[in-house]
Amino acid sequence: MNYWLLAILCVVCYFIGNISFGRIVTKSQNKDIDITKKGSGNPGATNVFRNVSRKSGYITLLLDALKGVVSALIGLFVFGYGTIEGLIGLYACGLSAIVGHIFPVIFKFKGGKGAATMIGVFAVAHPLVMLVVFVLAFLFVWFFKYVSVASLLIVTVMVIYQNLILTEPNLVISFLTFAIFLLTWFAHRSNIERLLRGKETETNIKKKIFKDKKWQEKLDKKAEEKAEKVEFKHEKKEEKAEIKAEIKEAKAEIKQVKKQIKIVKKNSKQSRQKSSKYKTKKQNKKN
Repeated sequence: MNYWLLAILCVVCYFIGNISFGRIVTKSQNKDIDITKKGSGNPGATNVFRNVSRKSGYITLLLDALKGVVSALIGLFVFGYGTIEGLIGLYACGLSAIVGHIFPVIFKFKGGKGAATMIGVFAVAHPLVMLVVFVLAFLFVWFFKYVSVASLLIVTVMVIYQNLILTEPNLVISFLTFAIFLLTWFAHRSNIERLLRGKETETNIKKKIFKDKKWQEKLDKKAEEKAEKVEFKHEKKEEKAEIKAEIKEAKAEIKQVKKQIKIVKKNSKQSRQKSSKYKTKKQNKKN
């Protein structure tokens, strides 16, 4: 195994982990939002979900997981799919991405807790098992409302599963997976402390979904009212334009009538003058 190449790839994957999708997604929604000053100050999916919107939270979760997927795939395919070296590459690069997410040098080592990136790494290693575990973890959050416990359960189950299915014990894989386990638990130390004190923040997915639906309904209603106002203004404008056109037409008709009256008066005057001249001539002849 080329350890120099592995070291270079780990550095690359560390910087992939530095990409803060929580910050990017929230800024794209609203430039004034700084997710590091909202809620727990964590730029991870859970904090985005709680303090920005359900949609933003899901997008952040997906993109943060994608960092783990991309990093794990790099290690897997560079060192050989289906080989022990490939598995070592997968976990080494995946671990680097998780470290990059939790301790990003770009953001002065202030990052998230790495749960989504960790899920991405194990999704490459064992996609079906990860899917089942993720669904169970989601149901746990749905009923018990603790995302931190779900994250810790996922990493614990996946690390135990990976080491149990190895045909032969492998110290490097055990070390790398255990490092992911320790790192995830270390990143959640404040959550563990709050859980022990019974003060952990709950994430009510059900309530959030219905709240977002109500909010969306309000937005739709406002948009509908705005559209009606615009339509009413447009109709009023058209009405005014029609009235103006009618007034203009009426004025033009009045002007035409006045012009005709003027012509009639002029013709009448000329006719009277001719008649008067004719009478005068006739009178002169008689005389």
